[in-house]
This record gives sequence, C-alpha cells and structure tokens, in this order.
Amino acid sequence: MLDLKAMANRLAALPRGLRRTLPLDEETLDHLDLLARSEGADRRRVLMRAKLLLGSVDMALLERALAGDTPSAARDRECVRWRTRLVAGDDVVLQELVEAHPGADRQAIRASTREARGQGTAAERARTRLLELVREAVASTG
Repeated sequence: MLDLKAMANRLAALPRGLRRTLPLDEETLDHLDLLARSEGADRRRVLMRAKLLLGSVDMALLERALAGDTPSAARDRECVRWRTRLVAGDDVVLQELVEAHPGADRQAIRASTREARGQGTAAERARTRLLELVREAVASTG
C-alpha cells in the first residue's frame, strides 16, 4: 500500500501534460489530476481512490513509461539520430532517410541540413527546423 501511495503522490507531482502521456486510463488520470489540486482532508480521500485505481495498473509498464521508455520517446530518439546523421553526413544519409520515410520533404531537409552545419543562432534554428522536418517525415510513415 505504501508503494501505491508513493506512486500516486509521484504521479500527482508530475506536470499534467506529462501525466497525460502515461499508459493510464482516463478515470485514473482524472483522479491524479484531482489529487494534484487537492489539499487537507479532501486530499486524503482522493489519494485513497487514486491508490485503488493504481492497484489495477501494470506497474512495470508504468515505471518504464516514467523512465522514458515509450513509443513516442523511441520515435523522438530515432528523429534525433537522423538529424545527427544528416548534419554530420552527406547526401547518402538524406537518400537513406527518404527511402526509409517516403513522405520526407527532400528539398526542405537538404536546405535545413546545409544551414544546420554552420555555427551560431541561425544554425541552431536550422537544427531545430531540421528536427521538425525529420519528425514530420517519420510521422508520415506511421
């Protein structure tokens, strides 16, 4: 029971947006949102209900999600790897990206890659834009 209490308090302390990405059902998420806003005697009652709801959750899956091991986190890591390869590589890497993700905007990615290879704030903005383009390409293939 102490583990469930600690987990409920840990989840309630997370930002709402992050909490909503966890593998939890809507009722549990709503109670965790309520727990985050509750105080005093109300908090105790809401905490009891949240613990009850967390009792049916796969804790191993939840712990992995809290550690960042989710499909969206894996997709983000893939996108960052593509961006790093594009900036460090040449047109061969761009061709590999387009073959792996046919929805990729080749011209925009090529232009952003060239700009991202520089130094300064313009290059930093280009790297951010390049990451967005890679994310769109990866998302287009599912």
